[in-house]
Amino acid sequence: MEEAVTTADFRPKSSYQNLPRGVHGFREYRVHDHEKETWVNYVEFVYRTSIGVAHICLGPGKSLRTGMETALKLLQDDRNPFLKGPDSCGVANSLKNYEDLASSTPLSLVIARSGAYTERSVGRILDTFTGSGLIAPSRLHRLMADRPALTFPYHPFVDGSYRRIKPACVPPQIKMKYATALGTEQNEVLLAGKIANRWSDAFYERVLKNVGYTLWIAEGEKKALCLSMIPLLTGAKADVIGIPGVWMWGKKQSDGTWKLAPELSAYTYATEERRRAVGIVFDNDSWKNPRVADALLKLCDCLRSSGAMVFVTVIPPGSDQKGIDDFFLKHCVNEHGFDFKPLLDLLDHSIYVDKKLAVNYPSPEVACRLKTLIERAEGFEEVQKEYGEKRLSEISEAVVADVVSSIGMYLDPQSSELHGGQFLASFRGLPVDTQLLRWGEWMEMNPFQVELDRQLDSYIPGIFRGRAAQEPSVTLGQVVKDRLRPEQLRGLNCY
Repeated sequence: MEEAVTTADFRPKSSYQNLPRGVHGFREYRVHDHEKETWVNYVEFVYRTSIGVAHICLGPGKSLRTGMETALKLLQDDRNPFLKGPDSCGVANSLKNYEDLASSTPLSLVIARSGAYTERSVGRILDTFTGSGLIAPSRLHRLMADRPALTFPYHPFVDGSYRRIKPACVPPQIKMKYATALGTEQNEVLLAGKIANRWSDAFYERVLKNVGYTLWIAEGEKKALCLSMIPLLTGAKADVIGIPGVWMWGKKQSDGTWKLAPELSAYTYATEERRRAVGIVFDNDSWKNPRVADALLKLCDCLRSSGAMVFVTVIPPGSDQKGIDDFFLKHCVNEHGFDFKPLLDLLDHSIYVDKKLAVNYPSPEVACRLKTLIERAEGFEEVQKEYGEKRLSEISEAVVADVVSSIGMYLDPQSSELHGGQFLASFRGLPVDTQLLRWGEWMEMNPFQVELDRQLDSYIPGIFRGRAAQEPSVTLGQVVKDRLRPEQLRGLNCY
């Protein structure tokens, strides 16, 4: 990332006395207007009521009274759940959907500008599911439409916008998080950077042509909106695209090749003087799933063929940071505002992908074993979290026996199938100092993750896991800041 402001201080600089009942979260901050190359002050409130939450964002010359009137209108009129004003914006959401949005993008201004709202009308939700009556609604459709649904318009405040809906009720046996309109021929991508920063069409055309703007591609709307706070609050020259699914960035051609979606093809990726840096941010389990890894690496190939310098962000393993939005909430949100430095450092550490990398799909039997290892590795993270800072002598014998037995049961080929008893007996037979050393190694390096990485090497390129991912030879920060020449970059990130 280029040098930019790294903190956003939300502490009020003004005094708002006697706030109306239900108005909370008074924050004051500034955002960067990229078109005018200036900073603009905003005041932000959250209006909570029994029927939902409205986001009140006041720019220069806007009054709280006007904001309250807008909030009440949004909450009371189900037919207009978002404000379409040219100089202002607002949305209303249920308490549940507000918390869902804020858990990824904890800035009301971005939520309001995104147009992400709660659709309460059963009829309008069914219209989306059925293509405005092209087919008769099924029982599943009616079930999913029965509760207010979080709705993402991909072209906010434009009538007839493509929408994605996150139903509030989906049967557990149905593997679906989102639904789109019936009859949609292709999934669009979310222009999160343009939307969150309120870039005009004319300025956005300049961004598309300006290779100095780093492009970030995130999996999912909420994660893309989270990343879009970087250009908004730090002033960094960056744009953000959100793709609704790991394969939704393009279309497979008849000859087996892939073509970028129109929204991605619109970018200029290289000029005679410079190439655009493009970073891809998927969840940290991407390198455990061959299908997801395959989608990401094919996206890398298409972008590189278009002239881009491609980088992949690897979110480090750890509890509560599966996605980039989780990482942001865990490391960047503090009492007074946001500290973007941990996020910017992570993005700067993105791995330069300079060649074609392939994925091998495992057999069903191997895939089943890998799935078990993934589950055990994720479960062991909780063990590390609870006991990692404790001495072995401070942990009960029963807990130690259970942990050691589970390690032996799954990782030691010589161990008994019955609770890893042989492995546990071998551990107990070691000198105390050796037991302490072995336990410390497990608490520092997840043994299931180590074994999983070893087995995955046969199927997914290893530069995105373990030490190779933590210590890449060439990163985005080195390329963008140090301006390394293409011949200096070739073949450096090898595994």
